[in-house]
Amino acid sequence: MTMRKDYGMIKNTIIVYIVLSLEFYKEGNSMGKKGMEQNEVRKYLLIIGTFLIFMIGCLLFFLSWLQKDVEINSQKNVATNVERQSYHLNSIIDIQFSYLSGMATYVGERENIFSGENKRLIQSIVKEQDLDLLALIDADGNAYYSNGARKSVKTRNYFNDVMEGKRVMSRPVESMVDGKTKVILAVPIYKDGEIMGALGASYNVGALNQMLFNDIYDGVGFSMIIDYSGRIISCDSGKAYRNINISDNVYDFYVTNKEVSKKDMAETKRNIKNQKAGILVLKEGKKVRYLAYDTLGINDWMLCYVIPQSKAQESYQFVQDRQVILVFVIGGGMIAFLLIILYRESQKQKYMKELASIDGLTQLHNKIGTENLVTEWLDSKESKSGGVLLMLDVDHFKQINDNFGHAVGDRVLYKVGHLLKSSFREDDIIGRVGGDEFLIFMKGVTSEEFVIRRMESLIQYFHELPVEEIKDHRLTCSIGAAFMPKDGITFNSLYRNADEAMYRTKRNGRDGFSIYHKV
Repeated sequence: MTMRKDYGMIKNTIIVYIVLSLEFYKEGNSMGKKGMEQNEVRKYLLIIGTFLIFMIGCLLFFLSWLQKDVEINSQKNVATNVERQSYHLNSIIDIQFSYLSGMATYVGERENIFSGENKRLIQSIVKEQDLDLLALIDADGNAYYSNGARKSVKTRNYFNDVMEGKRVMSRPVESMVDGKTKVILAVPIYKDGEIMGALGASYNVGALNQMLFNDIYDGVGFSMIIDYSGRIISCDSGKAYRNINISDNVYDFYVTNKEVSKKDMAETKRNIKNQKAGILVLKEGKKVRYLAYDTLGINDWMLCYVIPQSKAQESYQFVQDRQVILVFVIGGGMIAFLLIILYRESQKQKYMKELASIDGLTQLHNKIGTENLVTEWLDSKESKSGGVLLMLDVDHFKQINDNFGHAVGDRVLYKVGHLLKSSFREDDIIGRVGGDEFLIFMKGVTSEEFVIRRMESLIQYFHELPVEEIKDHRLTCSIGAAFMPKDGITFNSLYRNADEAMYRTKRNGRDGFSIYHKV
Protein backbone atom coordinates (compact mmCIF):
# COMPACT_ATOMS: atom_id res chain seq x y z
CA MET A 1 0.00 0.00 0.00
CA THR A 2 1.51 3.38 -1.01
CA MET A 3 1.45 6.56 1.00
CA ARG A 4 -0.95 8.27 -1.43
CA LYS A 5 -3.43 5.38 -1.40
CA ASP A 6 -3.37 5.37 2.40
CA TYR A 7 -3.96 9.11 2.44
CA GLY A 8 -7.01 8.77 0.16
CA MET A 9 -8.48 6.05 2.37
CA ILE A 10 -7.89 8.21 5.45
CA LYS A 11 -9.74 11.15 3.88
CA ASN A 12 -12.71 8.91 3.06
CA THR A 13 -12.77 7.68 6.66
CA ILE A 14 -12.76 11.24 7.98
CA ILE A 15 -15.74 12.10 5.73
CA VAL A 16 -17.64 9.19 7.32
CA TYR A 17 -16.83 10.58 10.79
CA ILE A 18 -18.14 14.01 9.75
CA VAL A 19 -21.45 12.48 8.61
CA LEU A 20 -21.74 10.58 11.90
CA SER A 21 -21.03 13.79 13.83
CA LEU A 22 -23.89 15.55 12.01
CA GLU A 23 -26.20 12.72 12.97
CA PHE A 24 -25.19 13.13 16.60
CA TYR A 25 -25.90 16.86 16.26
CA LYS A 26 -29.48 16.08 15.18
CA GLU A 27 -29.82 13.57 18.01
CA GLY A 28 -28.52 16.19 20.43
CA ASN A 29 -31.23 18.60 19.36
CA SER A 30 -33.81 15.89 19.97
CA MET A 31 -32.37 15.31 23.46
CA GLY A 32 -32.55 19.05 24.10
CA LYS A 33 -36.27 19.09 23.44
CA LYS A 34 -36.77 16.30 25.91
CA GLY A 35 -34.39 17.17 28.71
CA MET A 36 -32.52 20.49 28.48
CA GLU A 37 -33.22 23.94 27.20
CA GLN A 38 -33.04 23.59 23.41
CA ASN A 39 -31.13 26.82 22.86
CA GLU A 40 -28.50 25.87 25.44
CA VAL A 41 -28.01 22.45 23.82
CA ARG A 42 -27.70 23.98 20.38
CA LYS A 43 -25.19 26.49 21.65
CA TYR A 44 -23.24 23.70 23.31
CA LEU A 45 -23.38 21.48 20.21
CA LEU A 46 -22.25 24.40 18.08
CA ILE A 47 -19.13 24.64 20.24
CA ILE A 48 -18.60 20.87 20.02
CA GLY A 49 -19.17 20.97 16.25
CA THR A 50 -16.64 23.76 15.88
CA PHE A 51 -14.21 21.76 17.98
CA LEU A 52 -14.74 18.66 15.84
CA ILE A 53 -14.21 20.63 12.63
CA PHE A 54 -11.05 22.09 14.15
CA MET A 55 -9.85 18.63 15.20
CA ILE A 56 -10.58 17.17 11.77
CA GLY A 57 -8.79 20.11 10.15
CA CYS A 58 -5.82 19.59 12.44
CA LEU A 59 -5.83 15.87 11.68
CA LEU A 60 -5.89 16.50 7.92
CA PHE A 61 -3.12 19.07 8.31
CA PHE A 62 -1.11 16.65 10.44
CA LEU A 63 -1.50 13.80 7.94
CA SER A 64 -0.61 16.11 5.05
CA TRP A 65 2.41 17.40 6.98
CA LEU A 66 3.41 13.84 7.88
CA GLN A 67 3.20 12.75 4.22
CA LYS A 68 5.30 15.73 3.19
CA ASP A 69 7.79 15.00 5.97
CA VAL A 70 8.13 11.39 4.80
CA GLU A 71 8.77 12.61 1.25
CA ILE A 72 11.39 15.12 2.42
CA ASN A 73 13.16 12.59 4.66
CA SER A 74 13.14 9.84 2.05
CA GLN A 75 14.64 12.29 -0.47
CA LYS A 76 17.28 13.29 2.08
CA ASN A 77 18.12 9.62 2.64
CA VAL A 78 18.55 9.03 -1.10
CA ALA A 79 20.70 12.16 -1.43
CA THR A 80 22.80 11.09 1.59
CA ASN A 81 23.36 7.64 0.05
CA VAL A 82 24.50 9.19 -3.23
CA GLU A 83 26.81 11.56 -1.34
CA ARG A 84 28.35 8.62 0.54
CA GLN A 85 28.77 6.52 -2.60
CA SER A 86 30.29 9.48 -4.41
CA TYR A 87 32.78 9.89 -1.58
CA HIS A 88 33.43 6.13 -1.65
CA LEU A 89 34.04 6.12 -5.38
CA ASN A 90 36.36 9.10 -5.09
CA SER A 91 38.24 7.34 -2.26
CA ILE A 92 38.73 4.23 -4.37
CA ILE A 93 40.10 6.34 -7.23
CA ASP A 94 42.46 8.07 -4.77
CA ILE A 95 43.65 4.66 -3.58
CA GLN A 96 44.32 3.63 -7.19
CA PHE A 97 46.27 6.84 -7.76
CA SER A 98 48.32 6.19 -4.62
CA TYR A 99 48.98 2.63 -5.75
CA LEU A 100 50.11 3.83 -9.19
CA SER A 101 52.31 6.52 -7.61
CA GLY A 102 54.06 3.83 -5.54
CA MET A 103 54.66 1.74 -8.66
CA ALA A 104 55.89 4.84 -10.53
CA THR A 105 58.50 5.42 -7.83
CA TYR A 106 59.78 1.86 -8.27
CA VAL A 107 59.80 2.16 -12.09
CA GLY A 108 61.75 5.44 -11.85
CA GLU A 109 64.56 3.70 -9.99
CA ARG A 110 65.38 1.60 -13.06
CA GLU A 111 67.88 2.94 -15.59
CA ASN A 112 65.54 2.44 -18.56
CA ILE A 113 61.78 3.02 -18.30
CA PHE A 114 61.22 0.12 -20.74
CA SER A 115 63.51 -2.25 -18.88
CA GLY A 116 62.59 -5.89 -18.77
CA GLU A 117 62.06 -5.65 -15.03
CA ASN A 118 59.53 -2.83 -15.44
CA LYS A 119 57.69 -4.73 -18.21
CA ARG A 120 57.43 -7.84 -16.07
CA LEU A 121 56.18 -5.68 -13.17
CA ILE A 122 53.21 -4.22 -15.05
CA GLN A 123 52.29 -7.62 -16.50
CA SER A 124 52.17 -9.21 -13.05
CA ILE A 125 50.27 -6.27 -11.53
CA VAL A 126 47.46 -6.46 -14.13
CA LYS A 127 46.82 -10.09 -13.21
CA GLU A 128 46.41 -9.21 -9.51
CA GLN A 129 44.53 -5.88 -9.68
CA ASP A 130 41.17 -4.83 -11.12
CA LEU A 131 42.87 -3.03 -14.00
CA ASP A 132 42.42 -3.77 -17.72
CA LEU A 133 45.80 -2.52 -18.87
CA LEU A 134 48.96 -0.87 -17.53
CA ALA A 135 51.27 1.21 -19.71
CA LEU A 136 54.82 2.51 -19.42
CA ILE A 137 55.11 5.84 -21.26
CA ASP A 138 58.37 7.63 -21.97
CA ALA A 139 58.91 11.38 -22.30
CA ASP A 140 58.24 11.25 -26.09
CA GLY A 141 54.81 9.67 -25.66
CA ASN A 142 55.81 6.15 -26.65
CA ALA A 143 53.76 3.63 -24.66
CA TYR A 144 54.38 -0.02 -23.88
CA TYR A 145 51.24 -1.88 -22.64
CA SER A 146 51.04 -4.84 -20.32
CA ASN A 147 49.56 -6.93 -23.16
CA GLY A 148 52.69 -6.27 -25.25
CA ALA A 149 51.14 -3.62 -27.51
CA ARG A 150 53.00 -0.44 -28.42
CA LYS A 151 51.69 2.91 -29.65
CA SER A 152 52.15 6.64 -29.30
CA VAL A 153 49.95 8.68 -26.92
CA LYS A 154 51.78 11.93 -27.53
CA THR A 155 48.65 13.69 -28.79
CA ARG A 156 46.43 12.63 -25.91
CA ASN A 157 45.43 15.40 -23.46
CA TYR A 158 46.07 13.26 -20.43
CA PHE A 159 49.71 12.70 -21.57
CA ASN A 160 50.40 16.42 -21.80
CA ASP A 161 48.87 16.99 -18.35
CA VAL A 162 50.77 14.17 -16.65
CA MET A 163 54.07 15.43 -18.11
CA GLU A 164 53.39 18.69 -16.25
CA GLY A 165 53.54 16.74 -13.01
CA LYS A 166 49.81 16.24 -12.53
CA ARG A 167 48.03 13.01 -11.73
CA VAL A 168 45.29 12.66 -14.33
CA MET A 169 42.00 10.86 -14.92
CA SER A 170 41.06 11.13 -18.55
CA ARG A 171 37.68 11.38 -20.12
CA PRO A 172 36.52 8.13 -21.78
CA VAL A 173 39.18 7.23 -24.30
CA GLU A 174 37.14 4.75 -26.30
CA SER A 175 33.47 4.08 -27.12
CA MET A 176 31.47 2.38 -24.44
CA VAL A 177 30.37 -1.23 -24.95
CA ASP A 178 27.50 -2.71 -22.94
CA GLY A 179 27.51 0.32 -20.69
CA LYS A 180 31.17 -0.08 -19.74
CA THR A 181 33.38 2.97 -19.42
CA LYS A 182 37.15 2.85 -19.35
CA VAL A 183 39.28 5.80 -18.35
CA ILE A 184 43.01 6.30 -18.06
CA LEU A 185 44.58 6.98 -14.69
CA ALA A 186 48.08 8.40 -15.17
CA VAL A 187 50.83 9.54 -12.77
CA PRO A 188 54.28 10.98 -13.56
CA ILE A 189 57.45 8.90 -13.20
CA TYR A 190 60.35 10.81 -11.64
CA LYS A 191 64.08 10.14 -11.83
CA ASP A 192 66.50 12.37 -9.97
CA GLY A 193 63.73 14.94 -9.54
CA GLU A 194 62.96 15.11 -13.26
CA ILE A 195 59.90 13.68 -15.04
CA MET A 196 61.12 10.84 -17.26
CA GLY A 197 57.72 9.57 -18.32
CA ALA A 198 54.40 8.32 -16.99
CA LEU A 199 52.65 5.22 -15.70
CA GLY A 200 49.09 4.79 -16.99
CA ALA A 201 46.28 2.36 -16.17
CA SER A 202 43.02 1.60 -17.95
CA TYR A 203 40.28 1.50 -15.29
CA ASN A 204 36.68 0.30 -15.63
CA VAL A 205 35.00 3.08 -13.65
CA GLY A 206 31.55 2.07 -14.95
CA ALA A 207 31.76 -1.36 -13.31
CA LEU A 208 32.82 0.29 -10.06
CA ASN A 209 29.91 2.72 -10.29
CA GLN A 210 27.44 -0.15 -10.65
CA MET A 211 28.99 -2.11 -7.79
CA LEU A 212 28.62 0.81 -5.34
CA PHE A 213 24.80 0.77 -5.41
CA ASN A 214 24.22 -2.99 -5.39
CA ASP A 215 23.89 -3.12 -1.60
CA ILE A 216 21.40 -0.28 -1.05
CA TYR A 217 17.63 -0.39 -1.60
CA ASP A 218 17.95 -4.12 -2.42
CA GLY A 219 19.67 -3.27 -5.70
CA VAL A 220 16.58 -1.48 -7.03
CA GLY A 221 17.33 1.68 -8.98
CA PHE A 222 20.23 2.50 -11.26
CA SER A 223 23.22 4.80 -11.31
CA MET A 224 24.86 7.00 -13.93
CA ILE A 225 27.91 9.18 -14.22
CA ILE A 226 27.29 12.29 -16.32
CA ASP A 227 29.20 15.44 -17.20
CA TYR A 228 27.99 19.05 -16.87
CA SER A 229 26.36 18.91 -20.35
CA GLY A 230 24.14 15.96 -19.37
CA ARG A 231 26.11 13.47 -21.48
CA ILE A 232 26.19 10.01 -19.91
CA ILE A 233 29.72 8.85 -19.14
CA SER A 234 28.66 5.56 -17.55
CA CYS A 235 25.34 3.81 -16.97
CA ASP A 236 24.38 0.58 -15.19
CA SER A 237 24.06 -2.36 -17.49
CA GLY A 238 21.22 -4.87 -17.35
CA LYS A 239 18.63 -2.41 -16.01
CA ALA A 240 15.76 -2.82 -18.46
CA TYR A 241 13.38 -0.59 -16.48
CA ARG A 242 15.67 2.44 -16.55
CA ASN A 243 14.47 3.48 -20.09
CA ILE A 244 17.36 5.90 -20.58
CA ASN A 245 20.28 4.69 -22.71
CA ILE A 246 24.00 5.44 -22.79
CA SER A 247 23.53 7.54 -25.92
CA ASP A 248 20.85 9.79 -24.39
CA ASN A 249 21.36 13.20 -22.86
CA VAL A 250 19.91 13.27 -19.34
CA TYR A 251 18.57 16.80 -19.60
CA ASP A 252 16.81 16.26 -22.92
CA PHE A 253 15.54 12.75 -22.16
CA TYR A 254 13.49 13.49 -19.04
CA VAL A 255 12.11 16.79 -20.38
CA THR A 256 11.10 15.17 -23.68
CA ASN A 257 9.38 12.33 -21.77
CA LYS A 258 7.57 14.97 -19.70
CA GLU A 259 8.81 13.43 -16.47
CA VAL A 260 10.02 16.81 -15.26
CA SER A 261 9.29 20.44 -16.13
CA LYS A 262 11.73 22.59 -18.08
CA LYS A 263 11.92 24.93 -15.08
CA ASP A 264 12.99 22.17 -12.67
CA MET A 265 15.45 20.76 -15.19
CA ALA A 266 16.94 24.24 -15.73
CA GLU A 267 17.59 24.48 -11.99
CA THR A 268 19.22 21.04 -12.05
CA LYS A 269 21.44 22.14 -14.95
CA ARG A 270 22.60 25.14 -12.95
CA ASN A 271 23.35 22.96 -9.92
CA ILE A 272 25.37 20.47 -11.96
CA LYS A 273 27.25 23.22 -13.77
CA ASN A 274 28.16 24.70 -10.38
CA GLN A 275 29.00 21.22 -9.01
CA LYS A 276 26.19 21.36 -6.42
CA ALA A 277 24.30 18.31 -5.15
CA GLY A 278 20.52 18.06 -5.43
CA ILE A 279 17.50 15.87 -6.10
CA LEU A 280 14.98 15.87 -8.92
CA VAL A 281 11.48 14.35 -8.74
CA LEU A 282 10.54 12.43 -11.90
CA LYS A 283 6.88 11.71 -12.60
CA GLU A 284 5.75 9.31 -15.30
CA GLY A 285 2.00 8.84 -14.99
CA LYS A 286 1.42 7.49 -11.47
CA LYS A 287 5.04 6.42 -11.14
CA VAL A 288 7.26 8.73 -9.13
CA ARG A 289 11.04 8.42 -8.99
CA TYR A 290 13.83 10.39 -7.37
CA LEU A 291 16.97 11.35 -9.29
CA ALA A 292 19.67 12.32 -6.80
CA TYR A 293 22.98 13.74 -7.99
CA ASP A 294 26.27 14.69 -6.31
CA THR A 295 29.70 15.80 -7.42
CA LEU A 296 32.39 13.20 -7.87
CA GLY A 297 35.30 15.61 -7.59
CA ILE A 298 36.71 14.04 -10.75
CA ASN A 299 36.83 16.26 -13.84
CA ASP A 300 33.35 17.82 -14.01
CA TRP A 301 31.49 14.54 -13.48
CA MET A 302 28.40 14.00 -11.36
CA LEU A 303 27.21 10.72 -9.85
CA CYS A 304 23.45 10.19 -10.35
CA TYR A 305 21.12 7.62 -8.83
CA VAL A 306 17.49 6.98 -9.82
CA ILE A 307 15.20 5.16 -7.36
CA PRO A 308 11.40 4.62 -7.29
CA GLN A 309 9.69 6.74 -4.62
CA SER A 310 7.88 3.66 -3.26
CA LYS A 311 11.22 1.93 -2.62
CA ALA A 312 12.77 5.03 -1.10
CA GLN A 313 9.83 5.33 1.31
CA GLU A 314 9.68 1.63 2.14
CA SER A 315 11.36 2.17 5.51
CA TYR A 316 8.50 4.52 6.45
CA GLN A 317 5.78 1.91 5.90
CA PHE A 318 5.21 1.74 9.66
CA VAL A 319 4.26 5.45 9.57
CA GLN A 320 1.58 4.72 6.97
CA ASP A 321 0.20 1.89 9.09
CA ARG A 322 0.10 4.12 12.17
CA GLN A 323 -1.75 6.80 10.21
CA VAL A 324 -4.68 4.49 9.55
CA ILE A 325 -4.76 3.35 13.18
CA LEU A 326 -4.54 6.97 14.35
CA VAL A 327 -7.53 8.05 12.26
CA PHE A 328 -9.73 5.21 13.49
CA VAL A 329 -8.72 5.73 17.12
CA ILE A 330 -9.21 9.51 17.04
CA GLY A 331 -12.44 9.25 15.05
CA GLY A 332 -13.89 6.59 17.35
CA GLY A 333 -12.74 8.56 20.35
CA MET A 334 -14.49 11.72 19.14
CA ILE A 335 -17.78 9.87 18.60
CA ALA A 336 -17.51 8.31 22.08
CA PHE A 337 -16.67 11.73 23.46
CA LEU A 338 -19.88 13.17 21.95
CA LEU A 339 -22.01 10.44 23.45
CA ILE A 340 -20.53 10.84 26.93
CA ILE A 341 -20.75 14.64 26.85
CA LEU A 342 -24.38 14.67 25.74
CA TYR A 343 -25.25 12.23 28.52
CA ARG A 344 -23.47 14.14 31.29
CA GLU A 345 -24.08 17.73 30.20
CA SER A 346 -27.00 18.47 32.49
CA GLN A 347 -25.09 17.21 35.56
CA LYS A 348 -21.99 19.11 34.55
CA GLN A 349 -23.90 22.37 34.12
CA LYS A 350 -25.41 22.01 37.58
CA TYR A 351 -22.05 21.24 39.13
CA MET A 352 -20.36 24.16 37.38
CA LYS A 353 -23.07 26.52 38.57
CA GLU A 354 -22.52 25.43 42.17
CA LEU A 355 -18.74 25.55 41.79
CA ALA A 356 -18.85 29.08 40.42
CA SER A 357 -20.59 30.33 43.58
CA ILE A 358 -18.09 28.85 46.10
CA ASP A 359 -14.99 30.56 47.51
CA GLY A 360 -12.09 28.16 47.04
CA LEU A 361 -10.24 29.12 50.25
CA THR A 362 -13.01 29.11 52.85
CA GLN A 363 -15.54 26.89 51.05
CA LEU A 364 -18.17 29.55 51.83
CA HIS A 365 -20.26 31.19 49.15
CA ASN A 366 -18.38 33.82 47.17
CA LYS A 367 -19.75 37.35 46.62
CA ILE A 368 -21.78 36.46 43.54
CA GLY A 369 -23.16 33.28 45.10
CA THR A 370 -23.99 35.10 48.33
CA GLU A 371 -25.75 37.95 46.53
CA ASN A 372 -27.77 35.52 44.41
CA LEU A 373 -28.89 33.48 47.42
CA VAL A 374 -29.86 36.55 49.51
CA THR A 375 -31.66 38.16 46.56
CA GLU A 376 -33.49 34.91 45.85
CA TRP A 377 -34.67 34.76 49.48
CA LEU A 378 -35.66 38.45 49.55
CA ASP A 379 -37.82 37.89 46.48
CA SER A 380 -39.54 34.88 48.03
CA LYS A 381 -42.60 34.77 50.30
CA GLU A 382 -40.35 33.80 53.24
CA SER A 383 -38.94 37.34 53.32
CA LYS A 384 -42.08 38.51 55.12
CA SER A 385 -40.57 37.03 58.30
CA GLY A 386 -37.75 39.57 58.13
CA GLY A 387 -34.02 39.06 58.58
CA VAL A 388 -30.72 40.69 59.43
CA LEU A 389 -27.57 41.12 57.33
CA LEU A 390 -24.23 41.19 59.16
CA MET A 391 -21.02 42.53 57.62
CA LEU A 392 -17.85 41.32 59.34
CA ASP A 393 -14.25 42.45 58.71
CA VAL A 394 -11.11 40.88 60.24
CA ASP A 395 -9.26 43.73 62.01
CA HIS A 396 -5.71 44.55 60.96
CA PHE A 397 -5.64 41.72 58.44
CA LYS A 398 -3.10 43.53 56.27
CA GLN A 399 -0.67 43.54 59.22
CA ILE A 400 -1.10 39.78 59.55
CA ASN A 401 -0.19 39.34 55.89
CA ASP A 402 2.76 41.71 56.15
CA ASN A 403 4.15 40.34 59.44
CA PHE A 404 3.42 36.63 59.10
CA GLY A 405 3.06 36.10 55.35
CA HIS A 406 0.17 35.44 53.00
CA ALA A 407 0.14 31.73 53.77
CA VAL A 408 -0.66 32.53 57.41
CA GLY A 409 -3.22 35.10 56.25
CA ASP A 410 -4.94 32.42 54.19
CA ARG A 411 -4.88 30.14 57.23
CA VAL A 412 -6.66 32.86 59.28
CA LEU A 413 -9.35 33.30 56.64
CA TYR A 414 -9.89 29.53 56.51
CA LYS A 415 -10.27 29.43 60.31
CA VAL A 416 -12.73 32.37 60.23
CA GLY A 417 -14.80 30.62 57.58
CA HIS A 418 -14.91 27.46 59.67
CA LEU A 419 -15.89 29.50 62.77
CA LEU A 420 -18.77 31.22 60.97
CA LYS A 421 -20.14 27.95 59.61
CA SER A 422 -20.15 26.43 63.06
CA SER A 423 -21.63 29.54 64.75
CA PHE A 424 -24.76 30.02 62.66
CA ARG A 425 -27.67 27.90 61.54
CA GLU A 426 -27.39 25.70 58.49
CA ASP A 427 -30.25 27.67 56.91
CA ASP A 428 -28.43 31.00 57.27
CA ILE A 429 -26.46 32.36 54.28
CA ILE A 430 -22.73 32.80 54.96
CA GLY A 431 -20.26 34.10 52.40
CA ARG A 432 -16.87 35.68 51.86
CA VAL A 433 -17.52 38.86 49.87
CA GLY A 434 -14.04 40.43 49.87
CA GLY A 435 -10.44 39.83 50.88
CA ASP A 436 -11.12 39.78 54.64
CA GLU A 437 -14.84 40.66 54.58
CA PHE A 438 -17.60 38.19 55.38
CA LEU A 439 -21.40 38.43 55.17
CA ILE A 440 -23.97 36.56 57.26
CA PHE A 441 -27.67 36.74 56.49
CA MET A 442 -29.86 35.38 59.30
CA LYS A 443 -33.32 34.50 58.01
CA GLY A 444 -36.42 35.26 60.11
CA VAL A 445 -34.50 37.25 62.77
CA THR A 446 -35.90 40.69 63.75
CA SER A 447 -34.90 41.05 67.44
CA GLU A 448 -32.06 43.50 68.01
CA GLU A 449 -31.42 41.98 71.45
CA PHE A 450 -30.93 38.54 69.94
CA VAL A 451 -28.62 39.90 67.24
CA ILE A 452 -26.57 41.83 69.80
CA ARG A 453 -26.02 38.64 71.83
CA ARG A 454 -24.97 36.77 68.70
CA MET A 455 -22.48 39.51 67.75
CA GLU A 456 -21.04 39.63 71.28
CA SER A 457 -20.56 35.86 71.21
CA LEU A 458 -18.96 36.05 67.79
CA ILE A 459 -16.48 38.70 68.97
CA GLN A 460 -15.55 36.47 71.90
CA TYR A 461 -15.13 33.48 69.59
CA PHE A 462 -12.69 35.57 67.55
CA HIS A 463 -10.63 36.29 70.64
CA GLU A 464 -10.39 32.58 71.36
CA LEU A 465 -9.87 31.43 67.74
CA PRO A 466 -6.70 29.28 67.74
CA VAL A 467 -4.25 29.97 64.92
CA GLU A 468 -1.00 28.24 65.82
CA GLU A 469 1.19 30.37 63.54
CA ILE A 470 0.19 33.57 65.45
CA LYS A 471 -0.25 32.34 69.03
CA ASP A 472 0.61 35.71 70.56
CA HIS A 473 -1.66 37.71 68.27
CA ARG A 474 -5.32 38.01 69.33
CA LEU A 475 -7.78 38.13 66.46
CA THR A 476 -10.53 40.76 66.54
CA CYS A 477 -13.27 41.74 64.15
CA SER A 478 -15.58 44.65 63.35
CA ILE A 479 -19.27 43.91 62.68
CA GLY A 480 -22.10 45.96 61.23
CA ALA A 481 -25.80 44.96 61.16
CA ALA A 482 -28.77 46.08 59.01
CA PHE A 483 -32.31 44.77 59.51
CA MET A 484 -34.83 43.89 56.84
CA PRO A 485 -37.27 45.45 56.08
CA LYS A 486 -36.46 48.45 58.34
CA ASP A 487 -33.05 49.20 56.77
CA GLY A 488 -33.78 47.95 53.26
CA ILE A 489 -35.60 45.31 51.23
CA THR A 490 -32.95 44.70 48.54
CA PHE A 491 -29.54 43.13 48.77
CA ASN A 492 -27.74 46.33 47.73
CA SER A 493 -29.50 48.51 50.31
CA LEU A 494 -28.94 46.04 53.15
CA TYR A 495 -25.30 45.51 52.10
CA ARG A 496 -24.64 49.25 51.93
CA ASN A 497 -26.19 49.98 55.32
CA ALA A 498 -24.53 47.04 57.09
CA ASP A 499 -21.20 48.09 55.56
CA GLU A 500 -21.71 51.64 56.86
CA ALA A 501 -22.42 50.29 60.34
CA MET A 502 -19.28 48.14 60.16
CA TYR A 503 -17.11 51.13 59.27
CA ARG A 504 -18.62 53.03 62.19
CA THR A 505 -17.29 50.22 64.38
CA LYS A 506 -13.84 50.63 62.84
CA ARG A 507 -13.89 54.36 63.47
CA ASN A 508 -14.79 53.66 67.09
CA GLY A 509 -11.68 51.55 67.63
CA ARG A 510 -12.62 48.15 66.07
CA ASP A 511 -13.18 44.91 68.03
CA GLY A 512 -16.90 45.53 68.35
CA PHE A 513 -20.19 45.92 66.53
CA SER A 514 -22.69 48.58 65.41
CA ILE A 515 -26.32 48.45 64.29
CA TYR A 516 -27.33 50.68 61.42
CA HIS A 517 -29.54 53.63 62.38
CA LYS A 518 -30.74 56.02 59.76
CA VAL A 519 -29.60 59.57 60.49
